[in-house]
Amino acid sequence: MSKLLATKMSTPLSDNGQMGPKVSIFCVATIIFQHCLNPLGQRFNRTGSTQNRPRCGRPRKLCACAKRHIQRMALGNRRMSAASIAAEVEGVGGQPVSAQTIRRTLHQIGLQGCRPRRKPLLKMMHKKARKRFAADKQTKDMDFWNHVLWSDETKINLFGSDGVKCVWRQPGEEYKDKCVLPTVKYGGGNVMVWGCMSAAGTGELQFIEGTMNANMYCDILKQSMIPSLWRLGRRAVFQHDNDPKHTSKMTTALLKKLRVKVMDWPSMSPDLNPIEHLWGILKRKVEVRKVSNIHQLRDVIMEEWKRIPVATCEALVNSMPKRVKAVLENNGGHTKY
Repeated sequence: MSKLLATKMSTPLSDNGQMGPKVSIFCVATIIFQHCLNPLGQRFNRTGSTQNRPRCGRPRKLCACAKRHIQRMALGNRRMSAASIAAEVEGVGGQPVSAQTIRRTLHQIGLQGCRPRRKPLLKMMHKKARKRFAADKQTKDMDFWNHVLWSDETKINLFGSDGVKCVWRQPGEEYKDKCVLPTVKYGGGNVMVWGCMSAAGTGELQFIEGTMNANMYCDILKQSMIPSLWRLGRRAVFQHDNDPKHTSKMTTALLKKLRVKVMDWPSMSPDLNPIEHLWGILKRKVEVRKVSNIHQLRDVIMEEWKRIPVATCEALVNSMPKRVKAVLENNGGHTKY
């Protein structure tokens, strides 16, 4: 732009560096505002040229080609570290590049280093089954979902969850009592529970002693599931996942004998089960209570389970059409739920 304007300007500049009257006519003829040309005149008076002067500071270490190469490596292997990319770039171009330079380059491109979401491993057969389930259930209205009894098992720890936690701290506060996560030998203990829920609220909650097998699961179905299912009426449908004890011959025979309608469920699909989110709500409520032993933990779990409002369960069940739609949109892949 500067070279073009410099070659076209034939009118001398005024003493204060402003363009003369002929240049004003030139600006009108070429649809260029005069105030865009005035800085060029001032620069010409100072330096004798309209060209940009050399910038001060250190020149950039990576050219545009190197940046594109870094972007291809990062997108090709999402788990590749910045240090590994730096070593690869140095091996190709022969120029040493720090890992921090790679991080800044990736940030400029729009890539951020984040913790990956933990999701079940989905094979092609799982994606196809999830897609078939979603295609079959996408036409179901809320009346159908309101008559489904959702069930699952979960583990609740005595000392918080197994997930990653963060704290707010200042430099030098790493080992303050409020900034550390206390651990206990052998995990401090936990309890396993089986529970069920529907749009009408929470159902029965059963504590599991030891390792649950098909015999124990059948006892839970007879003692806890059937009373909760009957409250939903004749159109009630029971849901459980494809755990081996859920699909065993003993369990299948019992459900057939009790004339329970069982929903066909795709494997590796916890995101389609709203009770998974209810477990998260329950665990956060229990963690706030600060229990100190297993007996207190059991009492608090049962107390907080009964306190969960019906509106919470209803809202979770109401999300089923969106969950089904998300599976179809992702071609049977993972969803945000």
